[in-house]
Amino acid sequence: MRTLAIALLAFPLIASAGTVNLIQNGSFESNQVASWAKFNSLSGWTAGALGVELRNNVSGSALDGKNFVELDTTGNSWISQTFATVVGQTYTLSFAYAQRPDQKKPTSDGKSSNGLLWSAGNVSSFLVGQDANTAWTPVVAQFKATSSSTTLKFEAAGLSDSYGTSLDNISVTSAVPEPSSYALMLAGLGAMGLVARRRAKRNAV
Repeated sequence: MRTLAIALLAFPLIASAGTVNLIQNGSFESNQVASWAKFNSLSGWTAGALGVELRNNVSGSALDGKNFVELDTTGNSWISQTFATVVGQTYTLSFAYAQRPDQKKPTSDGKSSNGLLWSAGNVSSFLVGQDANTAWTPVVAQFKATSSSTTLKFEAAGLSDSYGTSLDNISVTSAVPEPSSYALMLAGLGAMGLVARRRAKRNAV
């Protein structure tokens, strides 16, 4: 019975091993703002020369928490974050984007004049967010690490007119457990083995 209990305790460690978010401050809640403000950088994030706008449910509502960002400040800008990766390993990127409720009029083909470019690992530049949808649109994509450290970058695309696409809820997870996750798994399995050995000794007496 005790062996089963230890196994049940270890199972969450094993099950969650590949779901650790490698991104710091992916929902932009670590910085405080009353309504909105332009920052030169954010916790965990580097920003371009024109900074990044942090919004507290202004010109839209956050998807996760109360804050989200816009990268078209006084002009198109960008944010990036670098994190440790394993060369050749595949990672899953997820985030969400939305257009401002007060966005500029869409183009004649129904597209927004905004958009976002993202890049990471073997993906050099991928464009999303050229629709005119003001609701949050989730994006899930994969990239392969080409170095022991990977830089994820989001860049404003389209008109550089201070009416950019909103961005929130960013995460990067690995399909294969990171070394720290392996340590947790081994600790759980080791505890299971220890209990099993003690039980076997008692039964042998």
